[in-house]
Amino acid sequence: MTIRTRMAAAVAGAALLLGGAALPAVAQDKQEITFAMPSVGMLYLPVYVADVMGYFDERGIEADLRVFKAGGAAAMASVIGGDTHVYPGTPAAAMRAVQQGTDVRIFTALMTQYASNVVIQGDIARELGLTEASSVEDRLKALKDLNIGVTGAGSGTHQLALYMLEQAGYNPETDATVVFVGGSRELLAAFELGRIDGFILSNPTSDTAIAQHDAFLLFDMSAGQIPDLDGYLYITLNARESWLQEDPERSANLVGAIYDATQAMHDPARTEDVRDKVYAAYFDQFDKALFDLAWTSVVKAYPTSPEVSREQLVRVIDFLNQFSDRQFDAPLADSSFTNEFVEKAAAAN
Repeated sequence: MTIRTRMAAAVAGAALLLGGAALPAVAQDKQEITFAMPSVGMLYLPVYVADVMGYFDERGIEADLRVFKAGGAAAMASVIGGDTHVYPGTPAAAMRAVQQGTDVRIFTALMTQYASNVVIQGDIARELGLTEASSVEDRLKALKDLNIGVTGAGSGTHQLALYMLEQAGYNPETDATVVFVGGSRELLAAFELGRIDGFILSNPTSDTAIAQHDAFLLFDMSAGQIPDLDGYLYITLNARESWLQEDPERSANLVGAIYDATQAMHDPARTEDVRDKVYAAYFDQFDKALFDLAWTSVVKAYPTSPEVSREQLVRVIDFLNQFSDRQFDAPLADSSFTNEFVEKAAAAN
């Protein structure tokens, strides 16, 4: 694989049929698939696992991971423009692109928990009397008047901030300040300096803030701590349909490699070896013990089937339309996804 991350920033039945078996080996040179990564984080673990465990190689894929400092919007735009092939990110970005007339399709479920955790400064939590036993309502109320760091405008972290503030009965425009900070390094630096009172980001950044900067874990989203978002389809693989159809076998091989990765992550006999390889390749800037804890916390947020359902997307649309100025159209739940390549991967077994 060509690694550009550090340079740039850093169907139930079908699933059973997949069985972890690869499609026929590709005799010719590997086919390059370029991933437009919104950031480096544990939201995208199956992609990293498929790389370090050789699942891409086994299926004739040369994976090129490019991280976009400007975040998900820039990454999605790169896929739409044809500069890259696959965007691992929120289904909302794909549905918005479909609504605007592009041929983007959601074709693989990558994560089924809204796993961007929420942390706040420890002294604020203590002042408010928050503990591990505090209710969801009390935790939401704690957001009043805070400066809340998120990765960027329109990102999943931004959407979660708006949702939580509205659930608490606050006006996101006047009762708190949502600050567009950037990725893991930028959020941790701003938090340590006290420029933000809290932030929203996935493991292991949230774990690092807790262990090293006296943060309080306001919401463990990997565990589905907000009931209305438990089981939410948060991260998907998204690509132009024209690219997917250009070589259906390649597309199915990609789905199969991701399936192999999630199976390895959930396998008690393999998960620690997988974890250690991913850490060495992508996360060695984090404390290893913290990463190990984060791995245990987040693995449960990944599904064992790559299938996407209409019901999942209806739920995403309902969530987003609670606070979006540009409403998502209901028909997007039918027109923005395909399970064709999940089914092709299964049929090839």
